[in-house]
Amino acid sequence: MAHMDQGVMMVAPDLTIVAINDPVLAMFGLPLGERFRTYADFIRCLCEHGEFGPCNFDAQVEEMVRFAQSSDRVRHEHSRPGGQILEICTRRLPDGGFVRTHIDITDRKRGEAELADKRETLRLILDNIDQGFVLFDRDLVSLAHNKRLWELTGIPQEAAAHFTRMQDSVRYQLKTGMLRVPPDAPDLGDDLEAKVNYIVEHTARPDEECVYTRDQHDGRIMEVRVVPQPDGGQLRTFTDITKWVRAEEEARRSREILTGVIDALPALIDVRDRNGVILYSNRSFRAIHGESPTVPDRGPSSERSENLNRLVIETGQGVPFFEESGRDANGVRCDWLTSKMPLTDRNGEVQHIVTVALDVTARKRAEEELRDAQASLIQAEKMASLAQLVAGVAHEVNTPIGVTLTAISHLDEEVRKIRALFDSNRVKRSDFQVFLDVAWETTRMILSNIERAANLVQSFKQVAVDQASGERRAFDLATYVDEVLLSLRPRLRKTRVTLSIDIPPGLEVDGHPGSFAQVLSNLVINALVHAFDEGQEGEIRLHATEANGWVTMRYRDTGKGIPPELRSRVFDPFFTTKRGAGASGLGLSICANIMTTTMKGSITLESVDGPGTGFVLRFPLRIKPA
Repeated sequence: MAHMDQGVMMVAPDLTIVAINDPVLAMFGLPLGERFRTYADFIRCLCEHGEFGPCNFDAQVEEMVRFAQSSDRVRHEHSRPGGQILEICTRRLPDGGFVRTHIDITDRKRGEAELADKRETLRLILDNIDQGFVLFDRDLVSLAHNKRLWELTGIPQEAAAHFTRMQDSVRYQLKTGMLRVPPDAPDLGDDLEAKVNYIVEHTARPDEECVYTRDQHDGRIMEVRVVPQPDGGQLRTFTDITKWVRAEEEARRSREILTGVIDALPALIDVRDRNGVILYSNRSFRAIHGESPTVPDRGPSSERSENLNRLVIETGQGVPFFEESGRDANGVRCDWLTSKMPLTDRNGEVQHIVTVALDVTARKRAEEELRDAQASLIQAEKMASLAQLVAGVAHEVNTPIGVTLTAISHLDEEVRKIRALFDSNRVKRSDFQVFLDVAWETTRMILSNIERAANLVQSFKQVAVDQASGERRAFDLATYVDEVLLSLRPRLRKTRVTLSIDIPPGLEVDGHPGSFAQVLSNLVINALVHAFDEGQEGEIRLHATEANGWVTMRYRDTGKGIPPELRSRVFDPFFTTKRGAGASGLGLSICANIMTTTMKGSITLESVDGPGTGFVLRFPLRIKPA
């Protein structure tokens, strides 16, 4: 007994201890080798060592002795104060005594508890997963299932409690209409068991894993996965895929709508992979490039476009709209406004390139026609300005030419007189002196007026050449403004509008004087047409300054002004409030075009206090060559 792992105690009918080994003492924490005369002495010793906690020793001993004498329990467990668990087995002897074995089952009980916890955890997991499952053995006897199975199949748990085999479930579902015999099955009439056997034999024992769907009676869609097991059994899982199917249908409808929208767009759209293979193209793209999935090097698939595709892949950045030209499938030249965008995966790496190309062929043609029309209109405006200049030349030169003609006529008459006297030898010194005085004065008058006419012609000629040629040269701003306004003097004389000029002398501009002259002429003429009524007094003021290499010229008139609702449209082409009076609506539009393109500056409408209109012209003192 001393070498046994179990603790063993033999007790006589009179409860004297016949034998007790050390493992018993060790299990209860008693000194090895200690001996007890009776079973009651053993129990009392345990009480003294706190084996039963705080208690009345005599009462505890009495209870334990009575239990040993009368109990028929063969096996019971005893939990010690430190958590140790002992399994105590009692075997009655024929003489009325008993043998009691003690085994430390603490580790076993701990393992059983842990296993129970794991089983409970597994049960909770299986009962709360979204899938239902059932495990059958090779005879289709149900071994395990979770409660989700019955929720998904719609079988009440009280009915399912009686199912032990697959046939039971099939039978119930056939009876309740939850399951039907496959349409390709033979006619089995009303024989329920034949139907059960047919379904089990033909669908219940697949040779390999399979997946199928079944429509539930309540409209849900169930995915059933059957996984054969090595022992001949099978695991079946049931998944409600109604939402997934509906979502897939919705996604398919959304894709169809999106595809329809993209196909309806007038833009050419294609999606390519990293190798340039076209994965998708819309109807507009196919209409231009044909139905073939590969596209020759033209238009959006040109070499430049392919280089940009590589740039998008390398940088992960899109390419803003740029213009390119090419030919469609029929060889017709087209113009596109193209943009490229990357499509990235969740790691940010470019996987596809989306190209959007707007067909701007018609717009480009219209722009060219518009530019031609604008050029023609600008040329017409120049010609009209030159015509006005010619009228001004004629008017201004008329006076000195008239005076010169009168002086020459008078000189001719005096020459005739002196020649008559000379031919008749009657010329006196006094006559010749009078002739010389008249000739001197007349000659001076002729020279003065001819010089004045020549200066006027030269001034007009320079302005005309500048406007006609548009060449760049240096000019004194104040002097040139005077020359331009001189050409407008005939028209100004017909009004009661005066000019006030405040431009510092010596302000030299290196630019396009002809273009500037046209802007200044258009501003003044526009004021005479729109700002002042016939016979209305008024003033036009021009003031110029220079700072940091830029000239700022302010135009201001005291006319009627521009209504607030029209101020945003004054530079629009063909906008005029006097269409019926012969106004073209191009004057200020041409001014804006010249100031921004030719003069490299700007013109803005200035807010002014009181009546009248103001414009601010800004342009560089030295215009950089184009």
